[in-house]
Amino acid sequence: MKKICCAFVVCFVMMFVSVAGGAENAKGTMTSGTYGTAWLTNNRIVRVYDGKSVVEPFTNVKVDTLISADVLGEGSDQLLFIDNAKKSLNIYSFKTKTLSGPFGSNIRTLAAGRFSPSDAAPSLFVCTFAGDVFQWTKDVMDKAWIRISGTFSKVASGSFDPKNKGNFAVISNGNVYTFSTQWQTYSKILEGQNIVNLVAGNFTDAPNDELILINKSKRAFLYQNNNAKDLKQNVSDVAVGKNGDQPDTIYGLDESSNVIVFDRVSGEWSKLKNNVPDPCTGIITQTNPDGKGHQLFVSTHNGFYKIQPEGETINLANLPNPSVVLRDKNTNVPLAEYRYISVKAKPYIDILRTPSGKNILRDSPHDHLHHHGLMFAVAVDGHNFWEENSPNIGRQLTRKIYIKQADGKKTEAAASDNRTSSLESDLDWVNGADKVLIKEKRKVDVQLSDAVNSNAGGKVTLLDWETTLIADDKGAFLDKISHHYYGLGMRFDKSMDKGGRFFSDKSDNKFDVVRGDEKVTECRWLAYTSKLNGEQVTVAVFGHPGNPIPTKGFSMGDSPKGHFAYLGITLNLHRQPVSMKPDSSLTFRYRVVVWDGEATPETVEKTFQQYR
Repeated sequence: MKKICCAFVVCFVMMFVSVAGGAENAKGTMTSGTYGTAWLTNNRIVRVYDGKSVVEPFTNVKVDTLISADVLGEGSDQLLFIDNAKKSLNIYSFKTKTLSGPFGSNIRTLAAGRFSPSDAAPSLFVCTFAGDVFQWTKDVMDKAWIRISGTFSKVASGSFDPKNKGNFAVISNGNVYTFSTQWQTYSKILEGQNIVNLVAGNFTDAPNDELILINKSKRAFLYQNNNAKDLKQNVSDVAVGKNGDQPDTIYGLDESSNVIVFDRVSGEWSKLKNNVPDPCTGIITQTNPDGKGHQLFVSTHNGFYKIQPEGETINLANLPNPSVVLRDKNTNVPLAEYRYISVKAKPYIDILRTPSGKNILRDSPHDHLHHHGLMFAVAVDGHNFWEENSPNIGRQLTRKIYIKQADGKKTEAAASDNRTSSLESDLDWVNGADKVLIKEKRKVDVQLSDAVNSNAGGKVTLLDWETTLIADDKGAFLDKISHHYYGLGMRFDKSMDKGGRFFSDKSDNKFDVVRGDEKVTECRWLAYTSKLNGEQVTVAVFGHPGNPIPTKGFSMGDSPKGHFAYLGITLNLHRQPVSMKPDSSLTFRYRVVVWDGEATPETVEKTFQQYR
């Protein structure tokens, strides 16, 4: 094959030396990454299993091909896909961005991989039906796409030939080539087999990667050590499972749609024990967070299954959605998730995003398992609703939860798709014997709003939380066993724990130290600014002027020896407990505001002035 053109030589001084962060099946209908596992339904709608539940990240979009990679260099993978109707290339990272290029709507397939380990992000490759290949990287996202010489139908990244430094492979006219970064040339490694698909992995103890190749007749080959070995098996799909330092595992679907696994020692295939009830249509793996193993998933026409090591299966498509996804009503951008199913003691906001889509919250960290994102709890009648391991523990039980439809009507969440900008919930606060101590009506609403100035971005995320506590005919006691932090509080992402700064509407920023770096201050609002995975963000919590208890902000974590950062509004019940009269109620309203960037005290104050 001809030598590469000069422009390509300049840009491709170093080619792929590692497989992209995500994984794909041979069909391009399933993929996995740090966000979870995604697949296409029969009507080509994307569904994602994130380890908790199955969600549809975007609706009314039919998709042709899926891959996963961190092409934006954000530290977590994005979902990349081809829109079936528009034939456009899109990146999804909590909201969709369309990438335009010289390929127009002539997109055949996608691939991703890194030039070198030092690269901030993998490069994205687009293969067109005309055989052209174009390359895009984050660093040149506003510049022209780079056209790669050649006529390709498929690209896979890896380190296939250390001697000649061939670090990615392509299919051209049914033949397979690797590219040498040393000589800037392609080498034909297999011809005459009419190859239509390829998947990369490391299946031996050798330092270089190998290829699983599939020809037009669905025959599978293993290319290793400059030799293509017939694996004596026809497959409709193939996936590779990562095993850390050990060789990868090869899975496939045979012509009867059974799950099969390849034994590299015997060279034989065998059926994998499982009880999936229907013929399988796709197969994919997801690498474990520690990189030392993987999980196996298959799709059918009626479900999506996780196959356990013992062969037992779980139909993940039947899992109840444990959360209500709260979206901006104008843009449909997801801003928060309210988790209420399978919670130990209380429902809470487990995801709250900046306008650009970054989640600021942390759920149940190992040091304080009862810290759940953004939550509200106090002590009632001697029972603790904050901690979850005390002898007098109480629980907040969700009796009903409603979401607001576009027409303003309320619908029970169990009968909806759990997508809304506003929810309402009826809760019973019960003791260990399930006796109701107090009732609550809770409302949560989110929106994207224009920022009052541009020093921290053009948009802000607003979350409004309203809690109404209702006593029965005997009354209720919000008692003094409450600690100085009981009320509304939030635990931040680990990256925000160090190096942050708290400030309030008080010009002197004077805080009353309760113990260590735990502080309480009487204020109208309290804010915290820190770096979230290297990028500055600001979070503020407002107490409504009409609340029955004056706002007192709680903070911790701004000292060098602080263990973690925490922000909230305390009800100050440890000093001033509240006796509720029979059949009385108390309503507390709060607003949480999130900026991309560092908001100034003036910006926060102007934003607070809009809160009425």
